[in-house]
Amino acid sequence: MSSRETIQYAPDVDLLMIPGDPAKDFSPGFAVFDDSVPALRAFVLDRLRKENVRPAPKAKDGAVIPIRVGLVPRPDNDYDTRAVSVTAPPGHGGSVLDRHMGYLYSSALHVTSQSIRDLTEGTGMPVGCHRWIELYDLEDDGRFYDDEDGEGGEGGEDEDDTDWEPSRHELVSWAEQKAFGYAVGSVRVLLPERQTVRALVDAYLAARRQEADRCTEKEPAPVSAEQGLRRALAERLAVRLRTGLSHRAAGGAWGRETERDRARQRRDAEAQPLLHAWETYRSSPHGFRDLRAVTRSVFHHTRILVLDGSGVEVGQYHQPDGPLTLVDERVRAEALDALRAHGVDVGTPEDLVALSGFPDAVIVAGGDRWSIRLSKPGVPRGGLPEAGWFDPDSGTLTVYAASLAEPLAVLLRRHGVRPLLVTWGTPGEEVERHNLRAAVAPAGISPVGRSSRVTATVQRLIPEPHRHWLNAKPDNEEPLAAKTGSLLPPLIDDAAENPYYRRALEALFGAPVNLAERGPCRLCGRSSQSARRGLFYCHGCCVLAGNGVLWDTGVDGAWTEAIVYALRRLAEIEFSGPPSLTQLDRVCVPSEDHALVDEVMLCRFLVPRPGSALLSTRPTRPARTWTEWLAHAGLLTDGLRTSMGTATTATDGHPCRSLFERHVDDFLHHWGVAHEPEPAYPRHPELNTTGLRADWCLADGTFVEALGLMTKEAYATKVARKRELARHHGLRLVTVTAEDLGRLPEVFADWLPKDSTG
Repeated sequence: MSSRETIQYAPDVDLLMIPGDPAKDFSPGFAVFDDSVPALRAFVLDRLRKENVRPAPKAKDGAVIPIRVGLVPRPDNDYDTRAVSVTAPPGHGGSVLDRHMGYLYSSALHVTSQSIRDLTEGTGMPVGCHRWIELYDLEDDGRFYDDEDGEGGEGGEDEDDTDWEPSRHELVSWAEQKAFGYAVGSVRVLLPERQTVRALVDAYLAARRQEADRCTEKEPAPVSAEQGLRRALAERLAVRLRTGLSHRAAGGAWGRETERDRARQRRDAEAQPLLHAWETYRSSPHGFRDLRAVTRSVFHHTRILVLDGSGVEVGQYHQPDGPLTLVDERVRAEALDALRAHGVDVGTPEDLVALSGFPDAVIVAGGDRWSIRLSKPGVPRGGLPEAGWFDPDSGTLTVYAASLAEPLAVLLRRHGVRPLLVTWGTPGEEVERHNLRAAVAPAGISPVGRSSRVTATVQRLIPEPHRHWLNAKPDNEEPLAAKTGSLLPPLIDDAAENPYYRRALEALFGAPVNLAERGPCRLCGRSSQSARRGLFYCHGCCVLAGNGVLWDTGVDGAWTEAIVYALRRLAEIEFSGPPSLTQLDRVCVPSEDHALVDEVMLCRFLVPRPGSALLSTRPTRPARTWTEWLAHAGLLTDGLRTSMGTATTATDGHPCRSLFERHVDDFLHHWGVAHEPEPAYPRHPELNTTGLRADWCLADGTFVEALGLMTKEAYATKVARKRELARHHGLRLVTVTAEDLGRLPEVFADWLPKDSTG
């Protein structure tokens, strides 16, 4: 039998047979449930005849009994509408439900489901395939004879059959197997690979259409084989309704409790504690601060996000008309205000105060299905268990526990939709597996957001307790080539072809890339280019220096100490004080000291950036802002918040009214540029009647101004007077804005030692 044969009608079993090759094709089993045991047992016993036994396709597998069975599409299946029923052939009598013996496993559906459905609907005939019943020597079964002569007899194992009942694990009793002479194993199906099945079906249907076109008399349209299924379902429903009504009238219950009923009761019981926990959750503070909305575009893909003060993504407004999904439903009112302040025309869905019975759950909106997931401490959104789902097209809310119907409906109404129908359902097979994994998943999120490939030699530049994070990998990391749907371009280490690589390298070192020179990356060994002689760094390492490998999870641990070390080390060897985020965009150590450059690059790997946070739905603390990280590292011990900013003292003892001023002062101190704070401008009867002062005066008389409040009109007016005053008196004036912090070496190039940074 070859899988390359055509589909043929077998009149003795009334089936369109899909051919198969036992030596090459798939031979999986199928799922047997309690309700299908009688039909499968009857079919197997009917085939247990000695004349049917054949050698197995592979000699070592014993013997088999070849059989033919039906394959019936079952779109009525609650778990998977692609389901395919395995049935006895029509000649065994009864409907397809009476002949139902089990379902193909989900792993086989991608091979057969659609093809079988097309063949069934296109011909109106039942479809079948070849199978076999596995047989083994009785000696291989542990229940073999227990008397000394090796012969069973009175009082032996056969007595156990008095209490034996057929089950999906054992269809045939031991006595029946002994009488037959073989131990009965699994029933297996024979199916060619997906492409072969598809080709066989297409060829058969095409030939059938050609034959119909040649006929002068129009043939009647094929009668769908599903009509028999519908009729059988209707008859079974009628029987069960009559039985249920009888049970209801007699005892107040509808009938025998099933496994599905028990599963439903278990989910309802597990949901009860949630209802009490949600009451406490709704009355407690959420912990997010300073919410704001931003619009971000990555390669023409635009998103409107709601962020908190530390840059953590709290929610997303799905364009064009919503919904606004949030990581914590308690922040909805503030998030809506942030969207309106950003210019998004969004109204309050309903009276949020009246809709106060919401659950501690999040909605993952995507495509034609909204997944509703229950929040758990220490678990990211993708790992949360699903409690139900919503179909926006039909307005149907399906819940897995009846007691959750009302709070989940309230959650949807807070998202601007009112479910038209709320129904109970059983989780699908994939959802069930996901929820089982979520139940045993360890609490806590890995702080590793990106992986690096730093060599062991370079890792020694970082102390042993912290270097682990340089080579750790994110949870469930996939190979780069397997990550589909990413908005980011692939990392190409050719600055001539990849403008992102060229810009990243030039920004880090403040010089153009030498396109003609290549060498191994100093950190990972990958092919790379350089912007400073001898400093080769690949695109991947440039990205990690700009974004870091760690993110703030809201739960401190050993990774926090690595961040503290990196910040302190950068303050010591590169900035002589706490750096600003903008300053990290530029390497400011002498380029001839290659090992020092490597070290400050690695320290940048260990520093998280604003927005690089992946909080669980219930973190133990809010994500830290950059200023809070500096304070946590002990670099802002004297910081005092004022209306002008955070007042602090620079490393050289100069008082600074803001962190911006301190960054500039520490830079000048680090590079040995003499500077005195608060120099007075010359007097002028109109421009300087109040004793204006600059921020610093350099040794050659140059005045320096750190312009940090230019958005305020009075401040901008004062700056204009200072510019005019400097022009009038012939003073050299250097102005620095916050945007200039990343290019301070260029701003003060005239006062720095020659080739100090390259």
